[in-house]
Amino acid sequence: MATAITSITIIIFFLGQLAKIKLFSVSFPLIDVCLIILSTFNIYKNISENKLSIKNKFFLYFLITLYISFIYNLIFNYNFSLKSFFYLIRLSVLLSFFIFPINKSIKNQKNKSFLKLALVANIVFGLIQYFVWPNSIYFKSLNWDPHLNRLISTFLDPTFTGLIYLFLFFSIFTNPPKNNLLKKILLTFSYIAMSLTYSRSTLLCFISVFTYISIKTKNIKILVTKLLLVLLTIIILPNTAGEGTRLNRTSTIFAKIENYKEGIRIFSQKPILGHGYNNLYQARTINNPDSHANYGFDSSLITILSTTGIIGLFIFLLAIKKEFKSKNQLKKILLLSTLIHSFFANSLLYPWVLFPIFLLY
Repeated sequence: MATAITSITIIIFFLGQLAKIKLFSVSFPLIDVCLIILSTFNIYKNISENKLSIKNKFFLYFLITLYISFIYNLIFNYNFSLKSFFYLIRLSVLLSFFIFPINKSIKNQKNKSFLKLALVANIVFGLIQYFVWPNSIYFKSLNWDPHLNRLISTFLDPTFTGLIYLFLFFSIFTNPPKNNLLKKILLTFSYIAMSLTYSRSTLLCFISVFTYISIKTKNIKILVTKLLLVLLTIIILPNTAGEGTRLNRTSTIFAKIENYKEGIRIFSQKPILGHGYNNLYQARTINNPDSHANYGFDSSLITILSTTGIIGLFIFLLAIKKEFKSKNQLKKILLLSTLIHSFFANSLLYPWVLFPIFLLY
């Protein structure tokens, strides 16, 4: 039963943003439903085996803060929105995997291997998309940003796609297969796919993590070789049509700065408990009310700050700090890369990012 539920979730994970359903006039990814079922099953299995405990109390405190903020703003400030409520449920489910232990029937070697296989298959699909269908202007009609000549795969966003592929790279790097040739092929395969997303934030995560590894192992050679690899990547990546393929582009930098400014402005309006998760679309000045960007800023930390206030952000950072105390090297690497990435995207609140994190480490 557990293997079947996890396997289905992994398949839906592979389909990314392409697998969606509509309920009560609200469209949302099918992976949300799978994660609700998986979370419920995980809690049930732990209760039945008398293993239910709190492994990170700060995430539980953060979850309580989320609901206090949401209810307070619902009473005094904003109208009830089913879409906002679904976002709240989604985040609650994602946090549950960090609050409670993950049952061994879900997090086992078989499921981890299947997830890695799904990631490899997604890379294959992504490479086909990159070479056969590089123009994603069609998705603009579905309120997604068009990304010309960049690998987006099923996640439809090169920034998140690059980070997810980086997870596979780190997983293979820290827990390599016995076959050395297979290890080299998988590392090369995942790195090339990651590079073709043209995600600068992902390349920064790559360098940052290997800086951390180099310091921990006192091996400067690791960092030097990876820096040279990134430099070579920047040189040989083709500069085809579309601004997104120019790694020296500055327009997105200025756009993010404006986005951060707006986030801080929204936070300053309600600094203690925030606007409630996820009422941002009601708090912001919106040009396109259907845009997916309306429910978050270009930084997870600013999104958390503006929706839960200084109290919520403080508790959330305590929860992350506790996670870093783990002795699991892969866990630290995945969390570090996600945390760095979250300064440039809403990575810490993205289900396709968090799902492989709690299943892989």
